[in-house]
Amino acid sequence: MIIRISRSIRIQLITTFIVCALLAFFASRIAAPIFENINKKATIDYSQDMQSINWQAKITAETTVKENTMGAIKKFINEQNELLLENRSALKVLVTDESGKVLYKTKQAQEVQINLHDTISNVMSFAINQPTYTSGDEPEWESRKEFIAFYPLTIKDKNLYMFVSGIPEGNVTYSRREGPFPFLIGMLVFIFSFLMITKRKMKQIEAMAHGVKEIAKGNLGFRIKQKGQDEIASLTEHINNMAEELMNKMEKERRLEKQKNELITNVSHDLRTPLTSIIGYLRLLRDGKFENKEKSNEYIKIAFSKSQQLENLIEDLFEYTKLSDGNMSLTQQDVCINKLLGQLIDEITPQAESHGLSIVKKFPDELLYAFVDSEQTVRLFDNLLMNAIKYSKDNGDIQVFLQRHEHYLEVSIANQSDEFTKEELENLFERFYKTDHSRSRVAEGSGLGLAIVKNIVELQGGEIKAEYENGVVQFIIWLPISPEQ
Repeated sequence: MIIRISRSIRIQLITTFIVCALLAFFASRIAAPIFENINKKATIDYSQDMQSINWQAKITAETTVKENTMGAIKKFINEQNELLLENRSALKVLVTDESGKVLYKTKQAQEVQINLHDTISNVMSFAINQPTYTSGDEPEWESRKEFIAFYPLTIKDKNLYMFVSGIPEGNVTYSRREGPFPFLIGMLVFIFSFLMITKRKMKQIEAMAHGVKEIAKGNLGFRIKQKGQDEIASLTEHINNMAEELMNKMEKERRLEKQKNELITNVSHDLRTPLTSIIGYLRLLRDGKFENKEKSNEYIKIAFSKSQQLENLIEDLFEYTKLSDGNMSLTQQDVCINKLLGQLIDEITPQAESHGLSIVKKFPDELLYAFVDSEQTVRLFDNLLMNAIKYSKDNGDIQVFLQRHEHYLEVSIANQSDEFTKEELENLFERFYKTDHSRSRVAEGSGLGLAIVKNIVELQGGEIKAEYENGVVQFIIWLPISPEQ
């Protein structure tokens, strides 16, 4: 699961959103009690105690009217007086006649005469359900009004009025309100956590944008640092690969341009050298600047030799151009390498023996077939064998080995030679590269022979390399084996 998340930016964003939302929720819940206490409102409700006073007065009045005596009222007055003696909260009770004269009362009552009209008006203006609201951790008690319960009585055909009063006790209840602050804190936590979690990805995107800008300026060697395994990392890799490919293509174009200029320079030089000799000797013959017929024949022979050299150079150049162009079509087929090499060795053996060289071949008994172009393969091995004759020490051996591997045939041609440096081995297959003339049996060469060999091998899907060890230079060729074998 973790690997899947790390490889998908979409899942990462969804996961980040969920995590940030949870953090915001928990932060708002933690902050809520704090702001609830700040916004706490206390409600003081007197209605319950007011109803209690009114209920006691009502019961006393109903009992008195029912019994038609003052016994219930006197009992109620005595109860309140006893509560007063015990320093407890007691109600004040007044019983008056129709003129307002106080007939019965509790001890704390001082009145002897009251204004019935004003008193009854005050009773009617005071509602039972009157809660008082105050804010803060603790309620601030307001000045509480005296509550009066009024009941008219008829005792023995006499109209009386009972007033029961007292200061009601309030019940405190608290209401809490969160307000907008927990939500705002949750939003801030969400934004902050989202920015912190996505900070790394944003840095990657910024680095990628900076890298693209640098590459666009032409700095193709710049590489964007890759992090992670998601789509951003994949895009970073693709941008780096694109820059690498562009750089390689531009380098290849520069190299091809340089090679083209070198080709023109080398061709011009190599064509001019024999051509200058031919023109010089023909001028001597035209002007008759020769002593005798033998000198004339010598000049003609030299001019002809230079013409042949010029012809070979042009032919090699033409062949190399066709091969290096990459558009040359090959006719690959099954070719028996044993027979092809054997025939070539038989043809050049007299030339090798004239220099005291012997060709030693080691072939397996079975016939080995390679999937190659026969004409180009003949040219390939002919160039290598002639190269061995030209650059081999006198009275030495030229060894030709052939062996089979699982998917290819290996051919090696080795001859004794003067020491090769590492640089010379690396440059042997470069066009127009020539070793020291003191190692060669010919003073002039096109310098294209081994370059042509390499192109032929690679066009046929093979490989070639040169090695030097213990005075022996060896060319090793790998050719694709025939599918029939």
